[in-house]
Amino acid sequence: MKTRLDWYAPGFLDKALSLDLSQFAQEFLSLNDDYVRGYQALVSQDDTDATARQRNFATFARPWGLRFPC
Repeated sequence: MKTRLDWYAPGFLDKALSLDLSQFAQEFLSLNDDYVRGYQALVSQDDTDATARQRNFATFARPWGLRFPC
């Protein structure tokens, strides 16, 4: 996960308006500590099996209303 934008920084609105919808959604979710912890746990897993990795991403994404391209 990239470093999130500072919502209070000067110029934030200009930067936010340049984001597409998926980028803005990611930015918004990055403010949620539960999402951040879950995402960090997900990407730290060593899934060598592509099917298991895709299933883990889908399981993580479902409660957040996300779809990950795999």
